[in-house]
Amino acid sequence: MPWENRRFELFIPIIVACLMIVGLLALYSATRDSGLYFVRKQIVWDILGIAAMFAMLLVRERYLKIAGTVLYVASMFSLVLVLFYGTISGGARRWFDLKFGYFQPSEFARLALLILNASLLSQPNKKNLYTSFLLTTICVGLVAIEPDLGTALLMGGIWFSMALVSQVKAKSLMRIVLVTSLMVLLLFFFGLKDYQRDRIVSFFNPGRYAQGSAYNMLQSIHTVGSGGILGRGFLKGPATRLKFVPKNHTDFIFSVVGEEFGFLGTSLLIILYFLLCWRIVKAIKFAKDEFWRILCSGVLATFSLQVFINMGMCMGLAPVTGLPLPFVSYGGSATLFLSIHVGLVMKAIAIAKSGTELQT
Repeated sequence: MPWENRRFELFIPIIVACLMIVGLLALYSATRDSGLYFVRKQIVWDILGIAAMFAMLLVRERYLKIAGTVLYVASMFSLVLVLFYGTISGGARRWFDLKFGYFQPSEFARLALLILNASLLSQPNKKNLYTSFLLTTICVGLVAIEPDLGTALLMGGIWFSMALVSQVKAKSLMRIVLVTSLMVLLLFFFGLKDYQRDRIVSFFNPGRYAQGSAYNMLQSIHTVGSGGILGRGFLKGPATRLKFVPKNHTDFIFSVVGEEFGFLGTSLLIILYFLLCWRIVKAIKFAKDEFWRILCSGVLATFSLQVFINMGMCMGLAPVTGLPLPFVSYGGSATLFLSIHVGLVMKAIAIAKSGTELQT
């Protein structure tokens, strides 16, 4: 193994493995009517994710720093292609049906943006900042067209977090924030589909939309609350068994954990995410250079925002967006690419510990 990878840690993959185990337990409870069909498929994706996580350690640092452009072009091609040839589900074209599983190009695009924006923002000048913003906006626009508003907004939030921790001038960043705010307002009133606008409005007045766009959220709130302190027990949750919460194996899997394992179980799950984010913060602190510091900051934003939004929508603290719970919700592309995100953090830690990059 190259010198730059010899001192990697196991703390992060252990946390990820624990999250995956929680996810498999919750997934089996939510899909027990289908036997082990979903669980088996998710185990395959989990194994692939762990393999991809460690595979990142084998990629040379110099190649990672220049891979962003190639990955971005490839992800843009896949995002355009999915709009014409993607599988339609729930009125959206977001996935390619690969027969053995579904591939979601937006997850690939998030990875490409992470690496490309880290490269651009690590060299802080006005040209790189605006280029980074423009390329991210194009990607966000394509994802929003699918439509996948939740992922599109998450991409924007991750870019802002990376730009905020970079050394770009505050004045230039504020101009972009003002332009973006105007774009968001125009999008809300003129760009969203009716059901997307209803999801946002129903968050502020769920009672009015109890039989419509707020139904999932209200059912999830009741399900999580019914778990009490210790929960109803594994496979003993009536709301989970009777499917009171739609999509409780994907977007609303947190409701399964809340009902069957209670406050104690959800607290332990939150602690696992906290430990993961804490280790990423340590990676940011000891990063070798600006590229790795900004990249790890983007990974931190990815997990902290996605976990907060998913848990928040299950408890009525955030609008319903359709974002999965990392490593817990059922899903192949999300598991694979989030594992690669974590692998990049492991790479940053290995390089920081070795103190040098292998020279050839």
